[in-house]
Amino acid sequence: MACGTTTNKRGLIRIVRTADGIVADPTGKLDGRGAYVCAQSACWDGALGKGRLEHSLKVKLTAKDADALRAYATTHSGGDR
Repeated sequence: MACGTTTNKRGLIRIVRTADGIVADPTGKLDGRGAYVCAQSACWDGALGKGRLEHSLKVKLTAKDADALRAYATTHSGGDR
């Protein structure tokens, strides 16, 4: 979504809009509108910082959701953090 990389779904991390908020879905099986982000930290920064994730999910991220996704990205990024 952020960098335009194309790969199989297993190489990307799915972010899902659920009734309980926005969550990372490592299984790729949660119900809800989703968007895919590669594991590179720059892609997470672009997705969260430039509103691309909000646009894709058609929702305004709450501070709590954004913080949770940043924490997830820090522990699951592709090693360039």
